Amino acid sequence: MSMICLGTNNRSDDFRFDTSNTDWKPFVTDGCFYRILDVNVPARTAEMLIKFEPNGRCLYHRHAAAVKTLVLEGDLHLYEPTPNGEVHTIKPAGSFSMGAGGEVHIEGAEEKPVIVYFSMASETDVIYELLDRNLNLKRAITVQDFDADWKKWHVVETASPIRQAG
Repeated sequence: MSMICLGTNNRSDDFRFDTSNTDWKPFVTDGCFYRILDVNVPARTAEMLIKFEPNGRCLYHRHAAAVKTLVLEGDLHLYEPTPNGEVHTIKPAGSFSMGAGGEVHIEGAEEKPVIVYFSMASETDVIYELLDRNLNLKRAITVQDFDADWKKWHVVETASPIRQAG
């Protein structure tokens, strides 16, 4: 995965997005929330925001899709298992990353909240795979899963300022 940092410093506490009106939904684990921004089933793409509360982390997972991320607020912490232990990487606010998928990792926050934009594009219907502690497949998450969640959100919203027709 390649990464660049936008801006002239790596201070993650310089900027805050106003997410007070964002309709966050619980996502996978305690302290982890998401907001779907767009899903395109024929194109096999999904875009979302993820918010981690302090010390919130997701589960081990593997992206099957190509992924682009932009850390909008806070420091995103990645933990990748290796034969010699875990590799810990910190991506500060403004970090933009692109990856082809396949890496197993956990993402999350430490002492401060984190908000990350994810754009995922897959060659198959599978966007990512949830793994157990032994890194065995628990469940494949598909673009259809994202679409079903999006439709539940869309029923509640009469006019979404984020979703565009098409």
